[in-house]
Amino acid sequence: MFILLKGEEVEDMKLYLINPTKNGETYLFNRGLLAPLGLLYLAAYTPDDIEVRVIDENVESIDFSDVPDLVGISTMTATAPRSYEIADRYRALGAKVVMGGVHASMLPEETLEHADSVVVGEAEAIWARVVSDAEAGRLEPLYQQEGFIDFMRPLPPRRDIIDPKRYWSANGVQTSRGCPNNCNFCSVTAFNGRRIRHRDIDNVLAEVESLPRGNLIRRKVVPFVDDNIAANPGRAKELFKALIPMKVSWGSQASITFANDEELVGLAAESGCQFLFIGLETLSPASLEEMGKSQNKVEKYADALRMLKKHKIHVMGAFVFGFDSDNESAFSDTLKFAISNKIQVAQFANLTPYPGTRIYQQLLEENRLEPRFWMDPSWDSHVVFQPMQMSPRRLYENTHQLHRDFYSYRSIIKRVSLHKHWLYWLAFNLLYRQTVVADRRRGLGMQGSVPGTS
Repeated sequence: MFILLKGEEVEDMKLYLINPTKNGETYLFNRGLLAPLGLLYLAAYTPDDIEVRVIDENVESIDFSDVPDLVGISTMTATAPRSYEIADRYRALGAKVVMGGVHASMLPEETLEHADSVVVGEAEAIWARVVSDAEAGRLEPLYQQEGFIDFMRPLPPRRDIIDPKRYWSANGVQTSRGCPNNCNFCSVTAFNGRRIRHRDIDNVLAEVESLPRGNLIRRKVVPFVDDNIAANPGRAKELFKALIPMKVSWGSQASITFANDEELVGLAAESGCQFLFIGLETLSPASLEEMGKSQNKVEKYADALRMLKKHKIHVMGAFVFGFDSDNESAFSDTLKFAISNKIQVAQFANLTPYPGTRIYQQLLEENRLEPRFWMDPSWDSHVVFQPMQMSPRRLYENTHQLHRDFYSYRSIIKRVSLHKHWLYWLAFNLLYRQTVVADRRRGLGMQGSVPGTS
């Protein structure tokens, strides 16, 4: 512990930054998907005289016998109960605890029941003051970032303090923050704003240049973790042109409108784009209108997917079910569309009204939502609100059946076509199939807790 006695040698303050999992369990083989980029940025903004360590429960367990002076915990709604458990234990052991992240920012009063202090909003610009106040023993209960930070030239994240071998990729790079869209089920705009804040392209390229190359292939594999990599198509084209000579392979998230511009798609492919996660969301125009996603045009989906396939860009399509306009035909229609368009990988989810979103506030006011549903350990094994056109149980079962049908052997054979990486995508589908089956069995085992109405 650090000592503040005059005339005596002062030890460096110890800070642990923690990324919890939902149940405190590590990933299979103790290997995480992506390194926790947000905490690596916080580490970069921590004063140099502070001894900082990142603990990611995806890849390692927390040793509570090792107590630092200050603990920072990044909190999402899915991990809130585990975050609170970690915070309570460290406080009982004498450490000061600061909590932040999306969930803490949306519900600071709840979070303060478990923390000494809460940081609301993007933390980088005020983090040095938080740490300095903690070191001086004057930690305030609430620190709030006014507005959104300048993201043009952020400090490089501290990748040197993690073991990259414990992740499928530790090369995550963020080139922008914010999203111009305002979907009613998404908390991105509440946390990062609707105005896109781009990093200077030379700043992005310098970070990409610093990343290691893979051992098996000499190309760098870079996940760009932007919420919408081409929200500004003109800027995206500049970035892609600059990436071409760097010989990287990359993936990211994008709107389906990405495929409306063939020049943009072509430049993305030439710069190394292999994969895009795209929120198709629904095949119902009424549901799209309801969620506020006017940029998606269902009648253009098939052409857009063909355009991406033409340029050998693989798609993970995301669909959400449970909006008031959704009826039971939505599931069979989506399955038929996804198979006939040979979507490589798809994610089918029940609508979850997260705090900070418009749909959360709406359903809460309509008394259709389980209050504080995230505190129930089994919340993700059932639907937490009352849908308009079916029961919560029926919505849950339909969504899981759709997952099973999409990842059936017959469907996989129909969707996986021969191309350069076909074995990789076949393996991915088979692995996903095993995960879906396991989740289904676990979910059915908990169905006794599913209410008939919310």
